[in-house]
Amino acid sequence: MAYDHWFVSRQKRQLTTILQALVAYSDVCVGKVWDHDLQLDFEDVLGGRAITEHGSLRARRAGQGGGGTRTLFKQMKDLGLVFIEEENRKCRLTLIGEELVKGNISFVDAMRLQLQRYQYPSAAVWSGSGSVSHTIRVHPFQFMFRLLRDPRLENTLTMEEMYGIVIHRAVSDSREVFEDVVSRIIRYRQNVTDGFIADTDTKTYSNIANTFFNYISLTQYTDRGWKNLSIRQGKENDVDAFIEAAPTFIPNPELTENYQRRYGRGRVAMDRRNFNRENALSQRELNEARIRREYVLLALKTPITGITPDIVEHVSHNTGVDENTVERFLIQNYPHGNIDDFFLSYKELAHMGTAGARDFELATCEMFRKIFRMRAEHVGPIGNTPDVFVESSEAGYCGIIDNKAYKNGYSISGDHKRVMEDVYIPNYKSYGHTEQPLAFFTYIAGSFGSNINSQLATITRDTGINGSAMPVDIFINLAQDYADLGYDHQFLKDIFSVNHEVKLSDFPGRHRAVTYDFQPQDLAMVAEPTVPYGTKE
Repeated sequence: MAYDHWFVSRQKRQLTTILQALVAYSDVCVGKVWDHDLQLDFEDVLGGRAITEHGSLRARRAGQGGGGTRTLFKQMKDLGLVFIEEENRKCRLTLIGEELVKGNISFVDAMRLQLQRYQYPSAAVWSGSGSVSHTIRVHPFQFMFRLLRDPRLENTLTMEEMYGIVIHRAVSDSREVFEDVVSRIIRYRQNVTDGFIADTDTKTYSNIANTFFNYISLTQYTDRGWKNLSIRQGKENDVDAFIEAAPTFIPNPELTENYQRRYGRGRVAMDRRNFNRENALSQRELNEARIRREYVLLALKTPITGITPDIVEHVSHNTGVDENTVERFLIQNYPHGNIDDFFLSYKELAHMGTAGARDFELATCEMFRKIFRMRAEHVGPIGNTPDVFVESSEAGYCGIIDNKAYKNGYSISGDHKRVMEDVYIPNYKSYGHTEQPLAFFTYIAGSFGSNINSQLATITRDTGINGSAMPVDIFINLAQDYADLGYDHQFLKDIFSVNHEVKLSDFPGRHRAVTYDFQPQDLAMVAEPTVPYGTKE
């Protein structure tokens, strides 16, 4: 039976893995018939590339493997990135999916376009498991932004309002339905709960609401608080452009291929490709495709602000294409690099818990090396050490960083306080291999508990070392502004030594809200060091 509320496919891993999965799909599936054997081959590659967990051996022997792969395929279909030819069941990329794999559009820009067009009814939820009632005709993400722009709601939407009201009542783009939803939210805030849909015992509705919050965050136009959502200051005009006065619907969602090709057409009016006229690719085209795909995946892991020897070496090593060819191609096609998707991935890692902890630490090292041009070492694996050690020979100091990939706000526990005071700070010269004075300790996390400032003050009082708590959003903002505003290593030392949770007010002359909507030209002046990407720590 179809759902009579909004529904979107949900995955446990960070949403930027959709891009990695799309590249794998392009490598393994495109041009082949989507059957059980191909699903298992796809599952093998996803598992081998650590994109998803591998199907159980028992399920695969019983012919039941590939379930998680089918879910991932549905998610890519839901976003208009893939489709199956109806005539022959061959796997294809939509035009926007193809542009993503080629690296011609960033994941952030692609998601802005696809979420703006996202609608019910759609081919992904027209029938079968996870289908949505055909009577619901709405553009969910445009509707959410309309709510967030409404001053009567104080430009905020809570998780409860989303799962108990919006996903059930927002069944149309009409003004009447919108006003009804707004009035219900206002009454709910006044403790009038009639018509509010309570969550299920298994948290079905709150999980759906949380997934919508996660998806809309891909636009980089929103801020997530504690179970609430708001528009990031300075992004109001972008949101207004996202909201269409009279959004149109893609017709005939029951015609899957036709619908997907129209939904995923990118910036062109129509997908006119004829796959029956495909020609075999030349060796040059095959090499360029491999270079593009490897570059797209690398850009999720390291901030690329220009094409440097370490980037060329990494891509050449992983593709088998000679370095001269790789260098010429990358400089021609990505002269300013690609930093948008890295920061989107970095923020997701900060909220992933233990599953993303190591990648969060490595990505932090990359930021200090590539953007701040400091020596940065991933010392966490040594044991009885913080996660990252940084040093500035230019300004004559060093610092220690503990990354906290907590799903909720981080507070310094008694044990974490003890190891910082009794182990990390006293032993920094040993694991850091330095004679520079220790200037600061800092915690980097998605958010912090309300008592973080007093906890920092206690450590500073006990050790005499300045400290800070750096929210990921502000850290990203700092990285964006580092070159443009003339910041240097002394400025970094001051910011990380404020002895409280870092706020925008700590930045001289900077009072705008956090934004990490990077454009390549904004970072063209940021130099990169010669530290090879992927060097063993």
